[in-house]
Amino acid sequence: MLLDWVLLLPIFFPLVGALILAPIAPKTPARIRIWLPFVYLLIEIILITVNAAPGLHRLTVSEWELASFSIVLQMDAITWLLFLMTFVPLAAIWFIAAPRKPFDLLAILVLTSALLVLSAANLITAYIAWTLLDVFIFLWRMTRNIEPETTPRSMTIGLLSGLFLFAGAILVSTKQPNGEVLIAVAFWARLGLFPFHHLLPTHGADPFDLWFARGIPLIAASNLWLHWSTIGRDAPVTLIGTLVVAALIALINWIWRAIMLDSNSDSAMHVPTRAAEISLSSAFALVPLTITLGGNAGVALALWLTLAAVLAMALFEMAHRWRADSLNRWHRLIWFAALFALAGLPLTPAFLGRIGLYVALWETNNGFIMLTVGIATLILLAPMWNIGLALKAGELREPRRIEYAGLVLITLVGLALSFGPTLIASALSPAVAESYERSIDLVIRTNDALGVGLAILTLIVPVIGSYFLSHRLQRFRPRPDAMVLRLARFMDLDWLGNLSMGIGLRVAAIARGATAIAEENPTIWILFMAMWVAIFIMLFR
Repeated sequence: MLLDWVLLLPIFFPLVGALILAPIAPKTPARIRIWLPFVYLLIEIILITVNAAPGLHRLTVSEWELASFSIVLQMDAITWLLFLMTFVPLAAIWFIAAPRKPFDLLAILVLTSALLVLSAANLITAYIAWTLLDVFIFLWRMTRNIEPETTPRSMTIGLLSGLFLFAGAILVSTKQPNGEVLIAVAFWARLGLFPFHHLLPTHGADPFDLWFARGIPLIAASNLWLHWSTIGRDAPVTLIGTLVVAALIALINWIWRAIMLDSNSDSAMHVPTRAAEISLSSAFALVPLTITLGGNAGVALALWLTLAAVLAMALFEMAHRWRADSLNRWHRLIWFAALFALAGLPLTPAFLGRIGLYVALWETNNGFIMLTVGIATLILLAPMWNIGLALKAGELREPRRIEYAGLVLITLVGLALSFGPTLIASALSPAVAESYERSIDLVIRTNDALGVGLAILTLIVPVIGSYFLSHRLQRFRPRPDAMVLRLARFMDLDWLGNLSMGIGLRVAAIARGATAIAEENPTIWILFMAMWVAIFIMLFR
């Protein structure tokens, strides 16, 4: 029992360590202060490594027997690996450029609440941590003026999707139907995908804002999907397939607007980051689809898709950092490494996950979704080639040793995920190792040569085709009133938000008018009381 308390260390150390180091850092000499963030991350990584001890760390924080609710945290093999993938890439990015405010209290609260979601052992715990995450993201964005116009909408979407999760948890616990549908919608919303894309911010004042506001919450949301089997019900196939297709169509339209329209505006400097976010969203959209259709191999396939997306996210962020700091010696190579990791080419972490997903789609007669994923990959990757070739910095500056250390660290992570999946899966847990074996059976030890061949074509052709399509995109500029751009604006659903706000204001005006009438005419209250007396009489009869 004492050993289970170890799992609290990596969850709460970021907050405790920040509270200790925040007042100390300004008083330390500059040559020491620059190393404090790395010491901070090193201690966190050590505390995560301590939890690699055999067995499942599971700690019951609180339990309410009358309501059958309990707050339980756990650190199983998958959660442990995602904890590690949260902080190791972050350390590599910080080697490139240390953040100006590494111990910002609200940012650390966002991180801690995301870690609570990541380590939640049941739906009730996930709901409580989920609510904390939305509240802290709201406060953090408002205090740092990060997209303040959409921040209240984001919090509303997060809290409503949390209520979906709570309702689904009650239905599942009481063995009522359709509980898994509400849970699936909530988990999908947590990924910040269409039509819940306003949940997470798209850009901020500093690139590190994106890692805390998008990267870490996305890792936590992916872990919810990776533990879908604990719900005890099959994921709704039709719902997930429909959401994936709708999200991919929306992303295709948004990439056009981000590249073709925003590149001609004042936000052109944010185009690489925005394009990377849109492309990464397509990768995270495949995780629920893999869990739903992957069968026994789904967990392993979805795990490697998640790890590859996190690696690509870190590489894109690193390329952007090296470009911003005039390190134009490596930034293009890093950008294309991120692109290949995202596409799932051979010898990259996502290769097995992509091939396995395509084979599963073929074997379950979901060829339309398979075709949609291939076309979306083709269109989404095309602008990424142009951005990588156009990445330029200022004067050439030789990277420092500490910056090379960040590149070496992220390279080692990529090599480990690419060439050691068998070793990693077997070292994690028997369940993950078994799922990995089933994925090998699905892709390699199979008699379905046609399905595997089509899967390889669906993987390779979009990557090659996107390269040639990128050259045509350089000569094509749609007008601001083009259909594809109007469709992209329509899919932003801003019109729906404005309509809802208008209806809400109208209802509020009517309510104020009604209360004003009641205040001016006491007869209204007499009639109101008479109505309730009549209702009670009818009920007793």
